[in-house]
Amino acid sequence: MKKFLKLNIDDIPFEAIHDVPNSRKTLVYPHHLTTENLEAITKGFLKPGQVWDWHKHENMDEVCIVIKGTGNYFCEEEQIEYKKDDVIIVHANSMHKIEANGNEASEFYFIRVKV
Repeated sequence: MKKFLKLNIDDIPFEAIHDVPNSRKTLVYPHHLTTENLEAITKGFLKPGQVWDWHKHENMDEVCIVIKGTGNYFCEEEQIEYKKDDVIIVHANSMHKIEANGNEASEFYFIRVKV
């Protein structure tokens, strides 16, 4: 059995998420790993004006790393602006949404860890 797996982001298909078509690629699934603590690593894409509406991740913390773009990140009653190189941490079971704005599409990496 191989001790590693090589994937290329360009070869991973787009998925619809939170009612936005072609806005996510799941890079790492639990079956790729030996740990049971990681739920997924994904790459997200939002064009200006698109929104991943209110949602939460049951029993999973989420780390969001902004690769490019700008917008607003809402968590419960709080709102912050995001930009390239921001790291946003959302605790498990917290309602949140993301709105992209600006002149370019936003791109993110998301890491979801089971608690």
